[in-house]
Amino acid sequence: MARQSRQNTRNTPRFVGATREFLLSPRQTLSDWYVNYFRNQTAEFKFLVSLIFLMVGFGLVMVLSSSNVDSIKANGNAFYSFGVQTMWAVGGVFLMFFFSRRSIEQIQRIGLLIFLLGLIAQLLVKVPGIGVSSGGNANWINLFGNRVQPSEFLKLGLILVIANLLSRKIDYIEDLKESFVPVIFLTVITVGAVYLLGNDLGTAGVILLIVLFLLFLTGARMQHLLAYIAGMGLVFLVASVTSSNRMARIFSFLSQNTNDDTGWQVKHGTWALASGGITGTGIGQAKLNWGWIPEVENDFIFSTIGEETGLIGACVMLALFFVLYLLLRKIAKVHNDPYVSIVTYGVMLWIILQALINIGVVLHVMPVLGVPLPFISKGGSSLVAVLMGLGIVLSFERNSQPTTKLRSRTR
Repeated sequence: MARQSRQNTRNTPRFVGATREFLLSPRQTLSDWYVNYFRNQTAEFKFLVSLIFLMVGFGLVMVLSSSNVDSIKANGNAFYSFGVQTMWAVGGVFLMFFFSRRSIEQIQRIGLLIFLLGLIAQLLVKVPGIGVSSGGNANWINLFGNRVQPSEFLKLGLILVIANLLSRKIDYIEDLKESFVPVIFLTVITVGAVYLLGNDLGTAGVILLIVLFLLFLTGARMQHLLAYIAGMGLVFLVASVTSSNRMARIFSFLSQNTNDDTGWQVKHGTWALASGGITGTGIGQAKLNWGWIPEVENDFIFSTIGEETGLIGACVMLALFFVLYLLLRKIAKVHNDPYVSIVTYGVMLWIILQALINIGVVLHVMPVLGVPLPFISKGGSSLVAVLMGLGIVLSFERNSQPTTKLRSRTR
């Protein structure tokens, strides 16, 4: 009888068994999972997990504060947008933990799949009934009643496939045909899909910058990098002159004129930052949330942070991003696998560049580009994709073997 019981236990699917244990003893199950997850992990691993939860929690608080008025107007429920964002956050955390338990070899295989699925999904933005347009961009798809932005996952997929390519060609990084041209080919496909199909120049620009810095960090020839920069400039020039809206934003930025329609967001965002003072008006007390900027919980949420938490709160948020930068940079530098280092640098660049661009737009040191603030802005796709990327970094740190590696400019 005992032997039959053991046989049944062995034949029980692992997920079913884990679910049964959780239902029978949730507190003990969570405690055991916590101990097993963090057992024998580095201080960097534990610190990164803690930092991620802190930034996700801060983002949820700010989404609730900045979206409650719009949620009441649209749905009669002040917590509607917050609830949706929380669901995305839970899903993103689950995926983060899933990827953090994968091996490096598994991540390499999954990377190509993420890229291909992201590219296919990006192609769907032009399919009637599936593609969704908003604010002049057509960069979303309707998936089971939820609006998903494929380009966010395409960023992660591109980082993974480029890292796989460059890590195998690390000794030929200065060779034009061996490494540079294949990377440019993948980048052109990705940027073309994002810009030509979705009309999203901001996301396309972020992708181009990530690839530029990855090529620089891995030691690409300066002549090749200059040619790449020239190509970037040409792309932005053509994209700008062919759009009256973009040209208006650029001229408004160059003239520092915020009195016309194109400067409406920047002007009121600046007022909000100024009114916050040193300590802020308090969470939920921002006047900016009462319709001064459409959907302030998205691209201009940093203005709400400045108004409600003041200079102190804004500086704390900047410090969190800086600490994240230092931590990811450290993880990237101490691993002996070039693939791991390149992916980690890619995720670091993705998050930090987007944060700098978003904050730069609010501070009016950059023209309006429509780039979300990672962790903080409302948007499930961005949050889930970033958490997936950080889950992959956690898997690298879990399998880390400290030593030095890349013969590049990362030293």
